[in-house]
Amino acid sequence: MPAERRLRVAAIAALAGYSVFVAVIGLWPSPVDRPLDPALFRVLVALKGIGIRPGDAYNAIEFTANVAFFVIPAMLLVFLVGRRRWWIAPVLGLLCSIAIELAQFLLLPGRFATVGDVIANTLGSLVGCGIGVLALSRRRTSGARMRRSARGRHRAVARDPRSS
Repeated sequence: MPAERRLRVAAIAALAGYSVFVAVIGLWPSPVDRPLDPALFRVLVALKGIGIRPGDAYNAIEFTANVAFFVIPAMLLVFLVGRRRWWIAPVLGLLCSIAIELAQFLLLPGRFATVGDVIANTLGSLVGCGIGVLALSRRRTSGARMRRSARGRHRAVARDPRSS
């Protein structure tokens, strides 16, 4: 199997697995940080000791987690659709985030649907998209450099009179 096809199959498998993970976390009936409450509470109290209000710290941690949550699927999606169609990743990130927040609002009374989560998830999709586009650009550039280098070595061998 060619390397390009292996990369595509791996990206599809990883995206499918991560999508299940996103669905489970997003549609879990209670807040997913509930099991972390004691440790999270200790961190918030420690931050309070250096002058950071616990509410502000919690909001920053939650926002950052929501950003990180959507980086990987967006990056994998860019690997699948390519650099020219990069915009699909953040659009799908936005739509998936809206769907999750609507499901939480309508179906999960123990969860809190927020516009802030949609913004953070979409930002994560944009970050993942940027990483994916950069990775594909670097891969394309290094591949072209290797092809030029190989052509140069081939020409040098063809011109070398000792190679006869």
